[in-house]
Amino acid sequence: MDKPTEAVIYQILSKTEEKNATMDHLVFEMMQFPGAHAFTKNELLFGVYWLETYHYIFRKTENQITRYVRTAKGHEKLAELEILKVERK
Repeated sequence: MDKPTEAVIYQILSKTEEKNATMDHLVFEMMQFPGAHAFTKNELLFGVYWLETYHYIFRKTENQITRYVRTAKGHEKLAELEILKVERK
């Protein structure tokens, strides 16, 4: 399976646990938070499913709302990407 770009991975992992980062919002053309408009719906969906497949996030459904939550592996990846982001500046 191909891998999403680091930018897509960062976008999803950094916003996964925010209130508006629900699966319902991924079905629209853009997620409902700043920066998401830079990616297509396909890129975001592929990123979410790839991250779930490789255990960076897991699916949690409550009251018919599906959210994704970072795993320990997801927290580590996000920290790694944040360090790279700072180093590139």
